[in-house]
Amino acid sequence: MDCCCLWIKEPKLLVDSLSTDPEILRNNASKSKAVVDYKDWQVALSRRFKALKLWVVIRRHGLANLMYHIRRDIAMAKRFEALVGEDERFEIVVPRKFALVCFRLKPKVVEEDLNCKLVEAINSGGRAFMSHAVLSGIYVIRCAIGTTLTQQHHVDALWKLIQDKAQSLLM
Repeated sequence: MDCCCLWIKEPKLLVDSLSTDPEILRNNASKSKAVVDYKDWQVALSRRFKALKLWVVIRRHGLANLMYHIRRDIAMAKRFEALVGEDERFEIVVPRKFALVCFRLKPKVVEEDLNCKLVEAINSGGRAFMSHAVLSGIYVIRCAIGTTLTQQHHVDALWKLIQDKAQSLLM
């Protein structure tokens, strides 16, 4: 890649990464303005505010408890990643990062909106919420595990839900 092409792409990448409307937050409900977008109602996530939020969490729960929850969430994400890897209909698109697994349903024929339909089917039921991203032009589903009340049986139920919705789409 020549220097000129790199120079043109870098500002766009920077703007996209700092956007208040990134791809992972886009969905049909937000586009249609059918829901209130609460991300616009919060204090801006400046570096100082992020540090303050982390300080409050550590003071409230303690460092050892915070580390326990992070490790537990990562372990559940590893399990989810393994479940996805065992099903030949799916693929892991990029390696898991902490408790984030990016995967997709492999289409048998070129069908660009198959994974978009899968995310909509999962989210429409209200039992789980999945977000998406576009990585190198590939639409992927994001599974982020990271709440204090999530347990392994929730992850297993989520995977069963994803498989059921995928099976319905593939019929």
